[in-house]
Amino acid sequence: MIRNAPPIVHITKKSGNVKTGPIPVSSSGRNTCPDACPLKKANGGKGCYGEGGPLSWHWNKVDSADRGTTWEGFCESIARLPVGQLWRHNQVGDLPGENNTVNGSLLGQLAKANTGRNGFTYTHKPVLERQDGPTRSNREAIKAANRSGFTVNLSANGLSHADELAALNVGPVVTILPTMDGENVTTPQGRKVVVCPAQTRDGVTCATCKLCSRANRSVIVGFIPHGGSKKKVLAMARGEV
Repeated sequence: MIRNAPPIVHITKKSGNVKTGPIPVSSSGRNTCPDACPLKKANGGKGCYGEGGPLSWHWNKVDSADRGTTWEGFCESIARLPVGQLWRHNQVGDLPGENNTVNGSLLGQLAKANTGRNGFTYTHKPVLERQDGPTRSNREAIKAANRSGFTVNLSANGLSHADELAALNVGPVVTILPTMDGENVTTPQGRKVVVCPAQTRDGVTCATCKLCSRANRSVIVGFIPHGGSKKKVLAMARGEV
């Protein structure tokens, strides 16, 4: 395998996920997932929803290149989407670049392909100076993508972490919530956290909400832990593990 080679990416033109809604979604291989993500199964983490059920089988096929296309072909597919089309990059996987690294050149290509479209994604790639990895170049690449109109949300593991990420002014922030009650909360530094509407309101999907696609929003989006490992994820958000 060529190190830091462009990833194979699969695109589903119309998602069947009830929370996402019928929008295009992509999937990148596990080699894009950073060690900075505490949910990474290869490092013993638990709670990654992509590692369970049919989605994990699909992910395996992307990993083996039985499904997907080249990065160039993927970007061409995005550029052909209708103007204004909402789409999600990476229902599984992370930004281009192996492990903790963001390949800024490839991310820039995707941001350019997204021009006129409404793409968004999430990343656990390290951006804080206290983390391992090329944090400065990661921050620069993510900030450039957000400025170009491709929304990259920084994923936090809890409310204090969300404050750290928000203070960077690199991009919008999402976080795992430390409670299951579905109530909006504030971070230790007073930032407002709005619970994902698709988790609290009937009939709301990513396709209708679009909050995570807004790079200039004033609020952090919070996700209620769910799935078979939700207790583990909840403990992580509470700083108990």
